[in-house]
Amino acid sequence: MKAQMFTLESKDLQKSFDVAVFGESGTPVLVFPEGDSSFASWQEAGMIDGLASLMDDGAVQLFCVDSADDLGWYSRFAIDEYRVDNIEGYLSFVKDGLVPFVRAHAASPAAPVALGAGMGALNATLAVLRDPASFGGLLALSGSYDVRAFVNGEPSALWEKVSPLSLVDALGPRAKATQELKRLRLAFVCGQEQSESGIASQKTLEEALAQKGVKATFEYWGYDVSHSWGWWLEETRQLLPAILSPGGLEERRVSARVAYAANEDEHARAALTDARERLAAARDALKIAIKDAEATAARVQREDASVEQKRGREADLMAKAAKLWEERDRVAALLAEAEGKARDVQGQADAAAHDRADAEWIAGEAKAAVEHATQNRLSAEARIAECEAAVEAAQAASAAAASALSAVRAEADAEVAAAKRPAAKKAAAKRPAAKKAASKKPAAKKAATKKPAAKKAATTKKTTGTSGAKGGKASPKAARGAK
Repeated sequence: MKAQMFTLESKDLQKSFDVAVFGESGTPVLVFPEGDSSFASWQEAGMIDGLASLMDDGAVQLFCVDSADDLGWYSRFAIDEYRVDNIEGYLSFVKDGLVPFVRAHAASPAAPVALGAGMGALNATLAVLRDPASFGGLLALSGSYDVRAFVNGEPSALWEKVSPLSLVDALGPRAKATQELKRLRLAFVCGQEQSESGIASQKTLEEALAQKGVKATFEYWGYDVSHSWGWWLEETRQLLPAILSPGGLEERRVSARVAYAANEDEHARAALTDARERLAAARDALKIAIKDAEATAARVQREDASVEQKRGREADLMAKAAKLWEERDRVAALLAEAEGKARDVQGQADAAAHDRADAEWIAGEAKAAVEHATQNRLSAEARIAECEAAVEAAQAASAAAASALSAVRAEADAEVAAAKRPAAKKAAAKRPAAKKAASKKPAAKKAATKKPAAKKAATTKKTTGTSGAKGGKASPKAARGAK
């Protein structure tokens, strides 16, 4: 199988598109890619190898092309103008660039058949509806033909230009496009498995084309036929040869109706069997449910009695709880009152503690003063004792001195008297003079009477002894001075 690669440019989109050509002869088939927008999607999915027999037999020549779905159909968050302009730009590229390229490079002069699956089915259908004169047929597999599937919210009027349903609705009964579509071999196929989300739009398109008098083949395969490459390969193997052969689709329509009816009958039978099985299961479940209901009813009676018993206990406990809550509130009030009083007393206690601390500090000062005074008293008492001892010593010394003085005076008087005795003998007549001398003895006596003065001085010193170290014993000079 021969394979060739080409690259085409789109001036409107300013984008290049790759084209892979498989086969050397046969009717040209223009293949639109699935969702990845790449020409290689069909080859990578095994479709080229799966259709190799058709190419080897010279029945078809495949032209696989890139798409611009990422700029339009899949660009959901772009503005409508941008998306629609890119879709129209791609369709213009197909009409003005791709179809002429196919006609120029195809081995057969026949008009190309448009073929696509999934997103490729939508693009192939749009290419044929917008330019039916350039094509010889259409095979659309599992397509979605309602633009609401690709638009957020309700589509604006801009989308009508790229909506298959809107394009068919706009066809006039005698319009050239309508006449061109009537001559084409058109086939639409999808399965009925849950993944085939476009089945409703295919049925709507079927009704729209029928109203315009355009005969097309619409097939709805089994309920196990899904939106997948394996089924698309089988659908292509069956439908593409029917499109290529004259009268092939007419025969296919009859067999398709029979097959569809058979599928529906089989599906209905399966649904009936399933429904009967579900009914039997439901009846069994009903029997079990009845027994459960009876048992449950008895249990309900027991539970109702239990509920009543517990309701009475609940009421009793609620009443007790209410009383206890009242008591709690009362105690809480008392506690709050006691707490307030305690705070007041605590405040007073704190103040008393502060006063006590101040008093202790003052008492400490007083104790220190007492200790200092005691030390002063003891020091004074010691000083007094010392001074008293000094006074006694001074008195003793004074007495001794007085005694010595008296003795000295007596000796002096004796010596004087002895010295004067010769003179007395010479002047016996002078007795008055001697008498005068004897009369001086009272002077000594007068001096002796001054001893109390010394004692007074000692007494004075005893009184002042508390003044400190400046006191002390009287010196001999002081004692003699006092005498």
